[in-house]
Amino acid sequence: MTKSRTTTSLLATFALSALLGASASALSAQNPPVPAPAPTPLPSPVPRPQEGGGDQKPVTNQAARLEVDALDHDFGNAIEGEKLSHIFKMRSTGTEPLVIQSAKPTCGCTVAKLEIRKEDGTLEVYKFGDPLPKGAQLELLAELNTQGKHQQASSKVNVTCNDPRQVVTLGLNARVDTYFQITPPQLDLGTMSTADTVEKTFTVAGKKPGNFLLSMEQRPLPDGMKVAMTPKEPDANGKASVWEVKVTLGPGAKEGNTGYPIQLKSDEAIAGHSADDGHGHTSAMTYGATVMVTAKVNGLISFEPQYLSYGLVRPGQVLPRTLKITAFDPNFSFADTLDIRLVGPSDTKPEFPQAAYFSHAVKVSDDKKSATIELTLNGLPDTVDGSFQGRMMIKTGHPQKPEIPVLFSGVCRPGVGGNPPPAPQPLPQPVGGGVKGG
Repeated sequence: MTKSRTTTSLLATFALSALLGASASALSAQNPPVPAPAPTPLPSPVPRPQEGGGDQKPVTNQAARLEVDALDHDFGNAIEGEKLSHIFKMRSTGTEPLVIQSAKPTCGCTVAKLEIRKEDGTLEVYKFGDPLPKGAQLELLAELNTQGKHQQASSKVNVTCNDPRQVVTLGLNARVDTYFQITPPQLDLGTMSTADTVEKTFTVAGKKPGNFLLSMEQRPLPDGMKVAMTPKEPDANGKASVWEVKVTLGPGAKEGNTGYPIQLKSDEAIAGHSADDGHGHTSAMTYGATVMVTAKVNGLISFEPQYLSYGLVRPGQVLPRTLKITAFDPNFSFADTLDIRLVGPSDTKPEFPQAAYFSHAVKVSDDKKSATIELTLNGLPDTVDGSFQGRMMIKTGHPQKPEIPVLFSGVCRPGVGGNPPPAPQPLPQPVGGGVKGG
């Protein structure tokens, strides 16, 4: 009896397992598993356009070919201002016709001309876009202008065609030197007065063999300036390989900073260059150079700074300003003190209403050639709200400059400008780290 029950239980268990398995299979069939999403493919990179002038590129042909004898040409040494020309020889060597779309320089200093050699050996201008059969010969004339170039001059010509390279680049190079060797290259006459006379010289030598004539462009010279050019060991025609140029400034030079360019010219023409005089006449351009002459010319009596500014001040604020006056006349010296008065900003406004709130102090140097003047604002009243402007009139005692006016100004605003009041100091803390209660 017990054995029969055990067998029956086992059979029931097997039946239940089979039933559950069948149900799971049915459910799987009705609801299949969702597959994982496939990875999104990365977009293909957009090809970058080839650098160039933005023109439409020709369709390349693997069988078309542009062959050049030499892609680069070095002219070697050249003198500034020369136009250098070179012919690039090219051929169509592919099995398919070569088509050239353009030949453009990378800058304005190169001019290109493309020609094709005909069967009779003559040259004619090539028409861009015409097919060139295998064996066709071409010549490209390129010019390098060294005008305004220094040390190194270079340029390129981009030839656009249906060669697989699309753009074939040709290069021109030259090492550029100046025509003149000028020593020193600039002439600084230094600091002088209107009564002084200063002379300095510089030499001009040619870097090309042979003698030359030297001249100066005819332009008005500054007051008190003279320029003389002298050849060293000239030949029968007055030419020389070295010239001496003497510059004299003063007396009577204009007060202030002087800067004058001396423009030199030789008699040797620059090949390929001509100048228009504005009247329809052209002449050959010659080699030249520029030498800058500088000087600082002080008056017989000069002062620094030229203007005194008090800026933005508030009523009651004390503010000094300092001026130095110097005598450059060797025959004059200041007295032990200088007479100073404050007046309005111009002759039409001669009164300075705030003069009572200013004071001055004068200190003359031991050699009596300079003096330091301190003009102090001693504090304007609260009623002043706005700008103030005046002139400090300094009596020098010099016969040619007996009095010098120095302009000064500022703006007074209540509660603004000037130095802020000092911040309150914190109260001292008692020793011990705290306050004890009583």
